[in-house]
Amino acid sequence: MDDTIQHEVFASFAEHLVPEAFDTPTRAHRVFRETSGPGHSDGARSRAQARARFGRWTDARIDDALAASWPHDRPLVVAFTSDGQLLRRYDENGCGHLDCVVGLVQREVAAIETPWVFGAALPRPQPWWEMVFDEDGNEIDQVLRQPSSSSWTATWYSEARGGGVADTLAGYLDLDGEEVTSAGPLHVRATAETRELHRMLYRHPARRLHPLRRR
Repeated sequence: MDDTIQHEVFASFAEHLVPEAFDTPTRAHRVFRETSGPGHSDGARSRAQARARFGRWTDARIDDALAASWPHDRPLVVAFTSDGQLLRRYDENGCGHLDCVVGLVQREVAAIETPWVFGAALPRPQPWWEMVFDEDGNEIDQVLRQPSSSSWTATWYSEARGGGVADTLAGYLDLDGEEVTSAGPLHVRATAETRELHRMLYRHPARRLHPLRRR
């Protein structure tokens, strides 16, 4: 690893250290103190108020997912879990595979009694290596090509099971570069990405203890 990148990695890690995060082993990329998840009722007395609180939490996670970054790069998949005390962020570590993150969240969220989870697929346009050939068809070099378009679509999914809330939300954001140009809701099973993210709480007991209710 380049010395500059290595220094940035360790500096970023140290800057975000949360002592409580060491109480339980985790493979989360970042751990933060929770300020608005389950256990932070902010006076909500009705189901409508509780859903609104969950909506605000989801909006904050959307912003966090779009802002997530590594030194000199950004993850293509980001997920968050909350137990009311700690907010954990999981990234795909450069592989870009959604199912890798979902599987990791499944394993770690099993220890949370009242989980709130969020996941986002962030398929930003990526450069690629192209082989260059000479006139005789011999390989002579590889050239890094930049994407031809800066437009892309992010897909997200959010679910709460506890803390006074049993709800699911999903949506999309169209972006040009890092600027959101449009956004809207999706049915939670509308796309392959939302269906995969829905599996984050697959067979979790909180789904039985806190069933969804018709609005």
